[in-house]
Amino acid sequence: MGTSKSYGGPASGLVPSFVDDPTPPTRPRPPATAPAAPNAPGVPGGPSSPQPTPPAAPSVPGVPRTPSPPDTKGTGSLGGARGNFTRFARTGSRSALGSALSGYVRGGTGGARRAARRMGSSRATARGLLGVVRDFQRLGPTETLRQLNLTGLATQPAADVFVAILEFICPPGGAVDDAIARQAMLETIGDLAEAGVGSFDTLTPEQLQDVFLDFISRSIEGRVMADLGGRGITFPDDIATVESAQAQLHDFVEGATRGQLAGRLESLERLSDRDIENVVNQIYETAFELVAVAGEAAA
Repeated sequence: MGTSKSYGGPASGLVPSFVDDPTPPTRPRPPATAPAAPNAPGVPGGPSSPQPTPPAAPSVPGVPRTPSPPDTKGTGSLGGARGNFTRFARTGSRSALGSALSGYVRGGTGGARRAARRMGSSRATARGLLGVVRDFQRLGPTETLRQLNLTGLATQPAADVFVAILEFICPPGGAVDDAIARQAMLETIGDLAEAGVGSFDTLTPEQLQDVFLDFISRSIEGRVMADLGGRGITFPDDIATVESAQAQLHDFVEGATRGQLAGRLESLERLSDRDIENVVNQIYETAFELVAVAGEAAA
């Protein structure tokens, strides 16, 4: 997408989909240690002493060290969905957008469950983000940030703190799937900054849940744009028309999912990391089903 507000992003707003099976993103690495000099303690031939252990990278709640790549098995043809998406991009037709989205979920990806499995890096990022939301409610903002080695940032603007958290839950990667998740998170942070919320430690549970749900909808938009907008789609030359199409896609996905998904985020403080993984998987599957139903109604 291209609506990342003040936090930057691809100028064209499009994420090409050249890779369906990306390399899993890497976790932050611990600082490297300088090689020891000869005869130094702990070096063969030198005085005997235990060697220091490099500090481990902070554990991010809910994020596995090797996120699963997107599952593209069982997918069908995206030709019909792409044709409708081209018509939507050129005319702004809501019915064409609905047909494109319903066709994408039902036929192109093989159903809502398979569509959710395509969200490899996004699901990993969503688990990390929801883990932060849970810990905020369970432990408070200061302890949540301390676990990420971000001590002292609790009173800083919320958008700035989430930029720092971004590097832990969604480190840069070279695959398209990584780019979709990171761009969605940057756009979410841009939305947060535009809303003018206060410092991180003043966020309410409702505001934190809004951040999470905003990421869900924006990552789905990014996946749709990558799959439908990156191959064989002819967009208008008018930038304003393209931006309008992107805004319509965002409004459609958010309108179909936000209200229905909010009720699935109750009692987060009681969830384990495994529970969070299950919740994220269910939310993505439900979100794609809601998008398909809304698309069918609009077609």
